[in-house]
Amino acid sequence: MKTAYIRLAAFALFALSFFLPAIRMDASGPAPHPASDAMIGWMCAWFASILVPIGLIKSLGQGIEGETIFLPMSGLINYLFLAVCILSFWPRLRRTRLILEALMLPCFIATWIFFSSSKTTPLIGHFLWLAACVLVAVPDAVRLSRNKELAAAGAVAVP
Repeated sequence: MKTAYIRLAAFALFALSFFLPAIRMDASGPAPHPASDAMIGWMCAWFASILVPIGLIKSLGQGIEGETIFLPMSGLINYLFLAVCILSFWPRLRRTRLILEALMLPCFIATWIFFSSSKTTPLIGHFLWLAACVLVAVPDAVRLSRNKELAAAGAVAVP
C-alpha cells in the first residue's frame, strides 16, 4: 500500500476522533455513566493544547504538581501529528519526521499516566486518535527497518 494512502487513512481517523467521545472522568469508579459525562475529542484537544498551557504560564510555575505537566504533553501530540502530516509532503525530511514521531512516545506515556492519576477512562475517540498517531508513523518506521536490514546485508548505507 502506498505511503500516501496510509497517511490519508491516519488523517481521516485523526479527524474522526475529534467528533467522538474521547474520555470520561470517573468520580465513582468504572460503572457505566451516561454519555453526557463523556468529553468529545475536540474538547479534550482544546483543553490539553490551549487551556492548560495558558494556565501553567499564568501561574508562573507556582504550585505545579507533577501530574499537571502530563496533560499538556498529551496536547502536544496533536501538534506533532500535524507536523508529521505536513512534513510528509517532502520525502527528504524523513529524519525530521522520525524525530517528531519518536517525540510522540513519551507524550503517549504521559497521557496514560494522567489517565491513571486522574481516574479518567479513555473512550473510542481516544483509541482512534491513538491509532491515527501510530498509523502516521508506520511508513517511516517500515522504511527505517527496511534500510537497516539492507545495511546489515551490506547493500545500502543507513541514513
